Amino acid sequence: MEDDVDRRPTALAPGAVRCTLTAAALDGVQPSLLVHASDGTEYVFEVPESYARCALEHRTRPSARLKACFVRATTSASIGGLTGLILRLSADGHERIAVVGPRGTIREVDAVRRCARFVHPKVDAVELDANTHLRQGDGIGCYADKSITVWPVFSSETECLTCDWERHRVSTMATNENSEDSTGIENDDDSRGSSDRAHEEGSESEGLLNEGTSATSDAAATDLCVGFVCEMRGANDSIGARFAVLNIDSISTLGKLNAHPMLSCVMKGKHTLDALFHFSPTEILHKIEYQSWAKAICSRNFACRSEYDLAFRASARVTVRLNTADFESFPIPKSFLAYCNDASNKDIGTCIYLGLSSSVHVKHGDKAEIEQQSVHQSDLDIEAVLEELVVSRPELADAARQSLKSLRDNITPNEIDDDSGTNKDVASALKARLLQGLGANKKQKSQVDPEVVFLGTGSAEPNKYRGSSGILIELPRPSSSMTKSWMLLDCGEGCTGALERLFGKNNMLHIVKHLKMIWISHHHADHMLGVRGILDMHVGVRPNEPLTVVGPSILKEWLQMSTVAKAAYRFVHSRELFAGPFGRLPPPPPSTQVNGASFSQPSKLNGNSRGAEVELLRITGLSRFEAVPVEHCRDAAALVMGCSTGWSLSYSGDCRPSRNFARAAKGCSVMIHEATFDNNLEDHAIRKRHSTTAEALQVANDANAEHIILTHFSQRYPKAINVDNVELELSKVPIIAFDGMRIRWSNLSASANKLHQVAAVLAPNDNASS
Repeated sequence: MEDDVDRRPTALAPGAVRCTLTAAALDGVQPSLLVHASDGTEYVFEVPESYARCALEHRTRPSARLKACFVRATTSASIGGLTGLILRLSADGHERIAVVGPRGTIREVDAVRRCARFVHPKVDAVELDANTHLRQGDGIGCYADKSITVWPVFSSETECLTCDWERHRVSTMATNENSEDSTGIENDDDSRGSSDRAHEEGSESEGLLNEGTSATSDAAATDLCVGFVCEMRGANDSIGARFAVLNIDSISTLGKLNAHPMLSCVMKGKHTLDALFHFSPTEILHKIEYQSWAKAICSRNFACRSEYDLAFRASARVTVRLNTADFESFPIPKSFLAYCNDASNKDIGTCIYLGLSSSVHVKHGDKAEIEQQSVHQSDLDIEAVLEELVVSRPELADAARQSLKSLRDNITPNEIDDDSGTNKDVASALKARLLQGLGANKKQKSQVDPEVVFLGTGSAEPNKYRGSSGILIELPRPSSSMTKSWMLLDCGEGCTGALERLFGKNNMLHIVKHLKMIWISHHHADHMLGVRGILDMHVGVRPNEPLTVVGPSILKEWLQMSTVAKAAYRFVHSRELFAGPFGRLPPPPPSTQVNGASFSQPSKLNGNSRGAEVELLRITGLSRFEAVPVEHCRDAAALVMGCSTGWSLSYSGDCRPSRNFARAAKGCSVMIHEATFDNNLEDHAIRKRHSTTAEALQVANDANAEHIILTHFSQRYPKAINVDNVELELSKVPIIAFDGMRIRWSNLSASANKLHQVAAVLAPNDNASS
């Protein structure tokens, strides 16, 4: 293992490159590589879900010099973060970017334009093909600009594109020597995608296509792209650093690559790679045959999965603090403990382990060196966080020390069961100490006590403390003998990763397998970008069963325009669940009398809508499932659900205060309402069609809800939310939602009573690093 180093990056010589990794397996963030060329140009290889948020927190965001993104597939692991990245670039004033990938890339870019409207940057989709030499120049075989040439690695390629390129280079240099006014490739447009054959024939082939056009012929065969081989341009158009980014998902795929022309040439010594970045799954990297193959390809191999890293460490530190105030609602996920207890970064055979934010300096013909390796434990040392709380909040010292003691007593290094998402031993032990033996009741708790889990509680663009909207609802069960099932209320980017952080990978897959439905309240990106990731995961665990997705019409259009298989989901327009034939404006009061008992009865919908509701009731096992139009954007809807057992829940989505929603939710057990703005910003709330804290609480009062949970907070309020300035007589104390909060139905009152303890541990005089 290389010694960890942390020094200022050295200047790049012409043709050299710096590659910075963004990946964090414990948060479900797939690997991405930011490549810095010596002339300042930047490129990103893979744009997975949550990329923009992770890069923001760890200061690995692309700059204004970002020119192109390369994706090997059209899955959420490769391209799921593209919309979030483009919106971030738009806010930064970025002018133009290329998105380069296999067939389907153009559809994905068009889908991005549908779900997230933006003026800048101009996004050009480039589709690369295998075996373009067999189709007489039809199709684009590589991407090339002034700084880099990128060849896709398709599993069925029949020609070495690097050999082809070098023949073209020799031909071009000979031509340039005989032409005094020629400057070679430097005269190319700053952003060109080019076919190797087109270069040889002397024709122009623009890779940055006009919007909506495709360079791929209809007859082109669909092929598996496992990554890219890249060559930087050195001084005077000489060969610069060569490196590869590969994601080989199985040993059978590896077998196909043994005969790959370009990789075979590398193994024979005809070409060299200065570095090979492995995005392949860790279980594949450990295979002996993979290790032998990697060693034959390149002498400098880097494992990029970052198995022991958390991406969202600021949020994790908040959770640790909140655990001292309410350990039941804020249990410490085992992913945090795995991060803290695995102090050593582990190389995998010949592959050097790279952590989150690691940088590698790659030079042509020289040994690739790690310039910066992430320091593993410094960002989230649970003991340090709690000890700091003891110093800064003396009144919370006992609770903090008890949490720390419980952690020391119950957790030993490298004995983390990844299949179990939360350390129940920690929670029960801490409860026993703090509540003087009452923890025994925790074990006697009914198995049919449903849970609400907040995956993301922010608004608009996620920040380092709060992710995009997403709430996991455990559906009520008549008896403990029945299998647990869940549904999602909104699904912003990063929900899949949040599930993995909180529950562990195996439990996450179990939840997705038994997920009955995704409800999307409206079409804004921060509420629906995570649907792709959930669908990808669901297809893997239930390949023959579509997942029900309920939401606005634009959600349907987005999914249809993308490459998501139509068999992967069953779409229901939320408008079909309105209690009457209403459009975008809120309807008059429902015709049925809504009171506390009504949650056990189906709502009375008109016409064909009744059929949609009956089907959803069958899927979820509920007795009421009704949408209420609200004022926010086209097709925005709130949701009211109920069960014959007495369980009931209402969810506002994003909206202005709605009397109709309050009326429909009358007497509900739990109301979850957005509270985007503080009361001092009521004008902002009106203009942007959101609610203030006071307005949300008023709706809950009007509905006579038993419990009110506030969520969807502006980035202005990254931590604690102040409700003390609400000039309103509250019938119930509100619960303030945070990412990672888990509340059982039986614990709602206890959580509400801890409002001030929660505020105390997040008071403004926190250390800046918190």
